[in-house]
This record gives sequence, C-alpha cells and structure tokens, in this order.
Amino acid sequence: MNLETQRSNIVHRILAIENEQLLNQIEELINNDVYCFTTTGKPLTTKEYKTHLTEIMKVSEESQESFSTAAAKKKIVRK
Repeated sequence: MNLETQRSNIVHRILAIENEQLLNQIEELINNDVYCFTTTGKPLTTKEYKTHLTEIMKVSEESQESFSTAAAKKKIVRK
C-alpha cells in the first residue's frame, strides 16, 4: 500500500468515528508527535519545541550581554 492510499484509508476511517473519546485520543496522539530531540536526547513535540524557542528568545532579548557569531564560535569551538 502506498502512502497516499494509506492516508486516504486513515482519513475515511477517522471520518466514520462517532466515539468522541477515541477522536480525542487520536487528536492527542497527533498533537504529541515527536518533532525533534534536544541535545540531551529529550524528545520534544511541536508545541514543546515552539515553547522552547520562545523561552530562548525571551532570555536572549532580556540578556545584557550578547555575542557576535564569531565571538560565540570562539566560545564553543574546542581548542
């Protein structure tokens, strides 16, 4: 079965569902799909990733000290 056929079959099956609890479970599963991993290996959903980026941007904007790209590279590159 190719991907398009599989998608179509799933969509038709979901449209036929009348059980609200099951639909909620499907929605939760879709919303909690792993989008990426942190450097420590922690999985992040799309929502968690966006929150993570927002927090980073907030801290960056509030910070008094900033670095140019070259200065940042010097701090992280091993000598």
